[in-house]
Amino acid sequence: MWPAPEILLEICSCSKGLRNYFEAIHAENECLKAEIIKLRARLNANSTNSSRPPSLSPFVKPKSLRIKTGRRPGGQPGHKGVTLKVSQTPDVIVEHKIDTCSYCGCDISGQAATINKRRQVIDVEITPVVTEHRVSSKTCMACGKTNTAKFPRGVDHYIQYGKTFSSIIICLNKGHYIPYERLSEISNDIFGIDVSSGTLVNIVHECGKSLDDSMDYIKEQLKNAFVVHFDETGNRVKSKNKWLHSAGNEKYTYLKTHARRGSAATDDIGILPEFKGIAIHDFWKSYYNYTGCSHALCNSHILRELNGIRENFSQAWPDKMKSLLVDIKKAVKSSGKALTPLQITSYEARYDKILGLADKENPVKVLLKERGKRGRKAKSKSRNLLERMKLYKHDILKFMTDPQVPFDNNLAERDIRMCKLQQKVSGGFRSDEGSQVFDNIRSYISTSTKQGLSMYESIYAAVSGNSLFTYDTS
Repeated sequence: MWPAPEILLEICSCSKGLRNYFEAIHAENECLKAEIIKLRARLNANSTNSSRPPSLSPFVKPKSLRIKTGRRPGGQPGHKGVTLKVSQTPDVIVEHKIDTCSYCGCDISGQAATINKRRQVIDVEITPVVTEHRVSSKTCMACGKTNTAKFPRGVDHYIQYGKTFSSIIICLNKGHYIPYERLSEISNDIFGIDVSSGTLVNIVHECGKSLDDSMDYIKEQLKNAFVVHFDETGNRVKSKNKWLHSAGNEKYTYLKTHARRGSAATDDIGILPEFKGIAIHDFWKSYYNYTGCSHALCNSHILRELNGIRENFSQAWPDKMKSLLVDIKKAVKSSGKALTPLQITSYEARYDKILGLADKENPVKVLLKERGKRGRKAKSKSRNLLERMKLYKHDILKFMTDPQVPFDNNLAERDIRMCKLQQKVSGGFRSDEGSQVFDNIRSYISTSTKQGLSMYESIYAAVSGNSLFTYDTS
């Protein structure tokens, strides 16, 4: 901000050296103001107004991006409740007889009784079952050779754990993130089976290694899908930072940990390079290296960035843009199909008008480069966002023109969230093998859940050597 005109006149009447000194002070002051704004924005960044994860903003109360509907919390009128179902074929029946009249004390034991009321109690019985397999031998009278029967498939050791026990352990470990030491205690206390943590690790790893065919099948299904969500998050393996990459849609989930985050990892994974549909992702620039598919951007990320600009820079255009995006989302949801050309033209005009307002609030002005850093001078966060929204307008609004394209990339974020939960409970992975096993089993479980299958039954099928989601070789 320049000083008042009368002060400027006094400065102009000064000597050249003094004027140069005032100009230098003014330039330095402007740079310091810009740096203060930048640092304040960085300090105020949290999970509600930026891409920072909630774990890095523990003192900020989460703010939902949902719009209030005016409805009361809980079940809505017409909601079909769910309760326990009465079994028509109970396993155990206990009759409670009455032999004495509760009014006069007369003996009524000889009278015929009628069932007046029924109540059922659902419970489980946990009892270890030891099955011994024996093979017999016979000597052939013709040739004198001894013939011995074969053990069934899966009975490979002198003593081992069964499929049910192994499936429960895998579900609890990779489905509910219970650590191995606690699983060992649960096994001893509840099942009455003493098992070491090392043995549990072997059970889980054996299942994970058996899912390679399922992973190949899932990968091929995603390559040929119409819409696929992509995302990545940090993963700690052998005390080093790696990246968990995800690709998924409403039916399949594919997770893979890689040492790199960008195109090198995406090329090695091999889904996006061959993908021809619509890729949903956040604005991670390496995704745009793949031109064989079309792209759509996550609007939840944009809403959070708009929140940050409104909170940190007190500008008017973020609220207008948020309202527009939410209005388009409501219109698409209510219509159930692509909007009409007239609606699309109207919304695009509002979009351009808001970006015009953003241009006025953010004139093209670059910030001072940080000392010692090379490259282009940085622009403000607000300027960067509006330029991105200009350049990628079509990808941001693709959900408006194609009803199969979602508003956000939340599906991918849900898929990779399980990795963060694993890290919170048990920390990082001690080996590459452990990380790969996690990726395989979590991909398998997530795919089963998306297709409405029981996690336990799906894991039991894998433990039995009949993994789901494989090519039919019969």
